[in-house]
Amino acid sequence: MRSKENLYHRNFNTAGGHGRRLIFNALAAAVLLYIVFFVVRIIISMIHGIHIPNEYREAANVDLTMSIIKGINPYSLKGLTEDHPRLVFQYGPLFSVLVAGVYFIVPFADIVVLHYVVALVCVAAAGIMAAVIVRENSQTWLPSLCAFLFTVNCTWRYGYINAVPDTLGVTLLVLIFFIETRKSIKGREYIEAAIAVALFYTKQYMVVIALSLFIYKLLTDKKACLRLSVSGILLLAGSVAAMQIWCPLYFTYSLLVVHGVSGQSTGAAAPVLSLVSTAAAATDYSEPPSGWMFEWQQIRSLAGIFIFVFLGMAAGVVRAFQTKRPTFDGSRLFVIHSGIAALALLYLGQNDGAWLSYYLQLLMPSVVIYSFIFMEKICMTEIPDRKISIAYNILFILMIMFTMYRCDERLPVYVKDEAAENGWDRVYEYCDRYAEEGDILYVAPLGYNALLNDRYLYDNGHEMAINEAFYEEYMHSDIYRLLFPYAGALMEKHLAYRDEMRKKVGLQEYSLVTAVPGYETIADEELLMRSGYELIDKCTLDMGRTAYEVCFWAPIRL
Repeated sequence: MRSKENLYHRNFNTAGGHGRRLIFNALAAAVLLYIVFFVVRIIISMIHGIHIPNEYREAANVDLTMSIIKGINPYSLKGLTEDHPRLVFQYGPLFSVLVAGVYFIVPFADIVVLHYVVALVCVAAAGIMAAVIVRENSQTWLPSLCAFLFTVNCTWRYGYINAVPDTLGVTLLVLIFFIETRKSIKGREYIEAAIAVALFYTKQYMVVIALSLFIYKLLTDKKACLRLSVSGILLLAGSVAAMQIWCPLYFTYSLLVVHGVSGQSTGAAAPVLSLVSTAAAATDYSEPPSGWMFEWQQIRSLAGIFIFVFLGMAAGVVRAFQTKRPTFDGSRLFVIHSGIAALALLYLGQNDGAWLSYYLQLLMPSVVIYSFIFMEKICMTEIPDRKISIAYNILFILMIMFTMYRCDERLPVYVKDEAAENGWDRVYEYCDRYAEEGDILYVAPLGYNALLNDRYLYDNGHEMAINEAFYEEYMHSDIYRLLFPYAGALMEKHLAYRDEMRKKVGLQEYSLVTAVPGYETIADEELLMRSGYELIDKCTLDMGRTAYEVCFWAPIRL
């Protein structure tokens, strides 16, 4: 054992390890300063953006959290017989359950701010766990700090901190990697199975980590694979049974309704090769509507940011095959998951739900962690060929500097300027003023104003996924009606209630009607004008990466 340690240190010294260690640690100090600056920008963005959504449908998550706090079960069948339908929420409820739990501890907290704080904690936790994994397998601080920085970037979604469950999903995903690299944890397969099931109730598509774990365990430890499989199946079956008993509408929302939205988003898909030339002509910031063009645009943008990180991982995989040994403990899981995630993204990447978010959340954490561990290992280990050694060191530096530059350029932390804040203050004043005269028909981006003032919000951004076309598709599908027996009544309830809302518009029973042109609304312009409403204002609301024009209609007062 002593001779092996001496051989290692001799090789390390021969490779110029001490000199490289000084260089890498000096670069680590620069990266650390950038991280401090980066995190401060995120926090400033969060503070300036309080009550201003970063995404069109962000209010839906707060709507669900507030229902849980009030003791309302939106997934129960009671909602089918009440005067108005309960909220629709297409994702898993775990993030809202977590925020609601924190709220019971600090009931004086602003509920939207609480979502942002929990999201910020999740972002930091994912970065810290990634950094710890890398630090345990490296000799300098440089790869560890970079892993933290780039994993934080993996949680990016239109400005990093917002009230959606993505951040918790990334944290749970990285937590599985973290646990798998803890060889001292007994029975970690049971914990990993529980986390995989939790991911299914956070962001459904992240459950693909279960397949990655299964393949990894099957290749490395068949008994562990059996424990993982049995415990995972039992936990999933138990949770599904519990949901069916206490939340019978849950899977209608999280599987059927979300599938309807995904189907609409990917419905424009066409053979990818026929669209390459068209997509290539567009800029990085030009987002096609959906389908293969949208996926191709995202792949180009992702490669433009992380090209050297992908090269680092590819080099590590090739090296592992050459040496016939894994790069580090658990490294095969990172490789397997990267491959599984890439395959899943062939479909998921066509969904236009959020630019780059599927790729960053599902694929990049495993790529980032593996790549930085391998690159530092190879750079700090003797390589006989000096030219190859220099090439690896250059690649490592490029991987860090180029990726930092591109992340900052392509995934900017959005800080709302005074004009944007004034615009939001103005529209909220509109809503507060007209709320004194009667009910307001809110559009999703203005949902915070309704929720925080205890006003009725129908369109939180997820309800409009239910429409006539999807209802017809459901009624003509024997499989849908068999698997989701309550969906027909649910859709009928929503469609009938919208007719009631349109009747209220016709009777001028709304003091204010808001709408976003180009998005499905309860009352269109023709109905509003025919019902005696006039357009009193148009406001362009800045929501981070995108801006939306919101129209305000009020009854004509004679």
